[in-house]
Amino acid sequence: MQFEEEKKVLNKTLAIINQQYEYLASIPEYRGDDFNEKVLEDSRRRMRASLMSAKKDPYFARLDFKDEEADEVKVTYIGKAGVFDEENGNVLITDWRAPIASLFYGFSGSEGDVYYQSPDGVVEGEIYLKRNIVTYEQELERVVDRYIRGKQELSGGDEFLLYKLGDQKDNRLRDIVATIQGEQNEIIRYPLNQAVIIQGVAGSGKTTVALHRLAYLLYEYREQLTAHRMIIFAPNTIFLDYISQVLPELGVGDIVQTTFPEWVMAIIDDPNCQLESLSKRRKAFFESEIVDQDNLKGTLAFQQKIREQLSKLEKEWLPAEDFIPWENKQGVSLEKIKSWLETDFKDNPVVKKYERVKAKLTRWIEIEAKMYEEKKEQEQARKEGKKQLRKYLRKWKKRKPYELYAQILKRMGKEDVLPPKKNIALDDLAPLLDIHDYWFGIEKEERFDHVVIDEAQDFSPYQVSVLNARTKKASFTILGDLAQGIHRDEGIDQWERFIELFGTSRAKFFQMTKSYRSTYEIIAFSNTILSHLASPPAYAEPVFRSGEDVQIQQIQAEDKTEKIVSWVNEMKHQGMNTIAVILRSESECDQIYSKLKSELAELKMITTEDKTYEGGLSLLPVYVSKGLEFDSVLMVDVDEVHYPKDEQTTKLLYVGCTRALHHLSIIYSGKPSELISIG
Repeated sequence: MQFEEEKKVLNKTLAIINQQYEYLASIPEYRGDDFNEKVLEDSRRRMRASLMSAKKDPYFARLDFKDEEADEVKVTYIGKAGVFDEENGNVLITDWRAPIASLFYGFSGSEGDVYYQSPDGVVEGEIYLKRNIVTYEQELERVVDRYIRGKQELSGGDEFLLYKLGDQKDNRLRDIVATIQGEQNEIIRYPLNQAVIIQGVAGSGKTTVALHRLAYLLYEYREQLTAHRMIIFAPNTIFLDYISQVLPELGVGDIVQTTFPEWVMAIIDDPNCQLESLSKRRKAFFESEIVDQDNLKGTLAFQQKIREQLSKLEKEWLPAEDFIPWENKQGVSLEKIKSWLETDFKDNPVVKKYERVKAKLTRWIEIEAKMYEEKKEQEQARKEGKKQLRKYLRKWKKRKPYELYAQILKRMGKEDVLPPKKNIALDDLAPLLDIHDYWFGIEKEERFDHVVIDEAQDFSPYQVSVLNARTKKASFTILGDLAQGIHRDEGIDQWERFIELFGTSRAKFFQMTKSYRSTYEIIAFSNTILSHLASPPAYAEPVFRSGEDVQIQQIQAEDKTEKIVSWVNEMKHQGMNTIAVILRSESECDQIYSKLKSELAELKMITTEDKTYEGGLSLLPVYVSKGLEFDSVLMVDVDEVHYPKDEQTTKLLYVGCTRALHHLSIIYSGKPSELISIG
């Protein structure tokens, strides 16, 4: 009965959407210069985009809500994009970010008070129905009731979530607007201008939540925020490619998505400076070719020392002499110039102070030249004065961030940690950016409205501090998982480092412990790996989606290739779309790749150098897998040699195992790693 009713509603809704779209599509696109017409065309463009989205997937939910001051129950259909019925003058589809939609996500059925915050104030009432609706190619596929007033113990919500979680993966992360959970909804809708810090277990959806939060903030604070002044920092270019479709699916464009190293190097803009190959460095790091390093350069104490030295260099930069452009005539004293710098220009960056001194001395020359009676003498005085000013200003030698950095490290007695110009390291980027911003300043249009930092456990306090200086009102979404902090020489080991940076009144900490990615069996197994850490973070709590037990098998070393091939073929036979074979290192992937490729033509190897993830069958080292998801994962060589019982290796194995959604297999030869349980 309900299916047929919803089918009629869907058909009626699609007819209105198609009619509106066809009308807008019939209006020629305006390409002229008239401002009002350009505004109208921009509005039509947005409406066409919303209607096009609605044609494909009009809505995913229905909410029946009765306002306590209303006489009737209001039926609201919720979709990715809002649609207004022009002819009847009412909302046809409500945007998922609208205030009333928060009831659909946040109401579980047990709350005593039901309300939402509208622009006109708090609206209280009662929910009569929560219903999920699945459509495909304009056809109704599924209707699931999650709550009906007066009925108890409906399992529709869990049923629908498990149905969506059972989907096969492709090569892109997707939106979750139809399945946002209560704890996720709270984070997504948390108010602006706070540093939201999220500790999320593997598979908790923290990246997706952060992206949906961006879309929500742009909707809710559209008068304050613009997309091009928001930025997402991702761990690598493969991950950027993997998440690239989420925001477009939510109708959001123009948000900058980059990595911290690429962004900093573009700002420094020094052709003589080059970033070291992070991919090669990390490859060497994980294959034990380089030793651990402390993270001195990532600390706020190091930033404080940098700032102290910059203040001294700024004072020393000023030529220690008066400016006297003409012989036998009083000029501008050094003390006077110092007073300009310390009072009139004190809030300006160093280079701006230089420019303002230059402008002020130029005006002084113009005024003083008028003291001469003859026009010719005035012109000669101006000419000579400006010539002497150029000589004087040349004594203020132009400085670049790297040169200042080198001088500062020398003064600190740390020449040994100065990187070569052609090999700037990751931990040098925050100091270099800080020096750049202190010396050259930050333009108004360079300041961010909101910043997202993903895999933030690999960021240092110094990195976050320099980003904070470029961000309005500490508006951040910072997310990560301490259990996946696999870079020993980078990042943090506790979130308090960032909370202290912002201050407890400006930071809000959330912990996401529910894992929606993997089956119960995979999550339970992965938690046993984490138990080997001295201070493990909170364990993942699985959504009860049961599957196969984790398969652990001992093999002969010479049978490894054959075993991998047979496993892959079995996974393909089971209909798995994304399949990953994960080894300990890139060099080991290199050694086996050609043998596997001869048997598995579709195999692709993913390395630290790659920029895209194409899905299908992949061979990759464990440290490259972080952030990705696969239907099936085979962990290879999980023995005592490749995975000894230490903190970093424990986290690496945890990362690899938690990439699997539906199936996880482990093979080893010789003695198994102590990190896995052999029953």
